[in-house]
Amino acid sequence: MVKQIYGQYLRRFFIHPLSLEAQLPQAEVFVVIPSYHEPNLFATLQSLNLAHAPKTKTVVLVVLNHRADDSDEIQEFTQHQAAQLAGYQFESTQLSLHYIYAADLEGKNAGVGLARKIGMDAVIHSALQHETNPALVCLDADCLVAENYFQILEDQFLKTDAEVAVLEFLHQRPADLDPKLESGIDQYELFLEYYRLGLKSANYPFHFHTVGSSMACKAIPYAKSGGMNQRKAGEDFYFLHKLFPFYKTISLEGPLVFPSPRISDRVPFGTGRFQSGWIAKNEEIYSSYNPEAFTLLKLFLNAAFRAMETNDEVQLTHFEDFRLAHSESTQFLINENVLHRLHLVRKSSSKNEIRQKAFFQWFDGLMVLKFIHFFRTFYPDLPIAEACFGIDPSLKPGQDSREMVVAIRHILKP
Repeated sequence: MVKQIYGQYLRRFFIHPLSLEAQLPQAEVFVVIPSYHEPNLFATLQSLNLAHAPKTKTVVLVVLNHRADDSDEIQEFTQHQAAQLAGYQFESTQLSLHYIYAADLEGKNAGVGLARKIGMDAVIHSALQHETNPALVCLDADCLVAENYFQILEDQFLKTDAEVAVLEFLHQRPADLDPKLESGIDQYELFLEYYRLGLKSANYPFHFHTVGSSMACKAIPYAKSGGMNQRKAGEDFYFLHKLFPFYKTISLEGPLVFPSPRISDRVPFGTGRFQSGWIAKNEEIYSSYNPEAFTLLKLFLNAAFRAMETNDEVQLTHFEDFRLAHSESTQFLINENVLHRLHLVRKSSSKNEIRQKAFFQWFDGLMVLKFIHFFRTFYPDLPIAEACFGIDPSLKPGQDSREMVVAIRHILKP
């Protein structure tokens, strides 16, 4: 069965030749690190080296990459790092380093998604040869890890029936960090937790982080779901939301991963872009989605669940509470053709469990964002601490933002 799943994946989906050429040993955990012109790569590797050694065979797979049209400087940098990696060894015999030199990537998809995919697909090709179901763990080349990084992965993910995991993270705050960047990362982390809190308050089941450096899945669900995409940005978001409806997902408490708080313009969203905008705007307090949008989301989801549970034809009357709550709610239903979508969901199966999976295939993380942004037009943004209080009054607006992050994570514990 395992060979059939992997073989079908490798036949059906685009697989870069480098993935098939990679010679990887048998292991139970593979940590895949895409690295593009990253000066901090060896700090990341040293952090893994200093962590408590894993008990199981673990491979760290670096995908060094650059585009065909990159400058000579970047190409020489990558070549130099490849030479350094060739002689790199971890102290633990349970931990080995391998790398794929993905030089001269071409086409519109040359970027982080393709680099991740090359590494993760190489693991699938290896798992086919050995008929195993290892864990694929994603990390970025500007991150540090906690001392118990491998232990938590082994004990709480590898040895359990969970098939997808998100790892709790906290951005680095070095002593020489610019105070403005430090305040920015405080606000950004609070925003990320606030958004999860809003999703949970609305009964949206997948209120997980979707951060590429802090996610993991096992090889079989990876292959069965169609694997990693080739997006140059947001590849993590789309990948995880493809998995969430179908596979048991858990959060691994930490923090276990420490991403960089630096400014970056490599992708149009995420930490680096937030920091860039924060510096440019020169604000003191970040404002975000009004809690009323999550209240409407809860009404919408409750109505959709009721409509899925009935065998009657889906009609606007199923959404009466939602429509009465805001004058533009009906317009949202029309814009997104919700009644027809639910009709297709109901036709997918007579079993409600399968219907819900089909529903969340459509109403995924991107659709949730579309929903929130549709109603953002009518509800003004609020300062982030005030917005948190609007969802949970135990979160006082006067609290320190880092304390509030800890409090929200406690609220979100299963």
